[in-house]
Amino acid sequence: MAWTFRAILGGISLAALSAGLAAAEPISAKEARKMLFSPKGAEVEMIAYPFLSAADSALLQQVAQIYTYYAAVAVAPGEELLKSEATILVANYHSSEAASDAALAGCNAVRKSEEPCEIVALVRPEKWEGRDFQLSAEGTQALRSDYGRFGPRAMAISVTTGFFGLGKGDAAGDAALAACTEKGATDCAVVVTD
Repeated sequence: MAWTFRAILGGISLAALSAGLAAAEPISAKEARKMLFSPKGAEVEMIAYPFLSAADSALLQQVAQIYTYYAAVAVAPGEELLKSEATILVANYHSSEAASDAALAGCNAVRKSEEPCEIVALVRPEKWEGRDFQLSAEGTQALRSDYGRFGPRAMAISVTTGFFGLGKGDAAGDAALAACTEKGATDCAVVVTD
């Protein structure tokens, strides 16, 4: 049996999230750090559907738990989980909503079944609860260790891809935007600045 379960990283338009992010005022690193979860440790939430067997659910949970937050798994109802190209896992996004939108878009783009894809698993930080500011585990780690504590600095993120960039110096915001955009994102916005 071939394993065609694939992990992809975004590039999906999330207009509402992007517009909200672009309109929001950047916050300080001190404020951001208070709202972020530990970059270590994540939990998998499985979402039960009648079309997903207990064995398939257990397999998906086992696979999903090795990915970093925020991640989502989408599957196409009526397609064999292990053989379907529509079984999609995306990881390292800045929110469950962004990861879910990316996974669903990827799944629906390649599904062969009539029914639209469904999210069957979410990977979130341990003891997750909704917060006004969230970053991927990688972004959280970068803010804690690479962002710095002195001088002008900024962090830009892309909601649709999960990418981010850091900048330092007098043009920290521009440098952060450039670092984020260089990775291929088109919706980067400065979210942290000092």
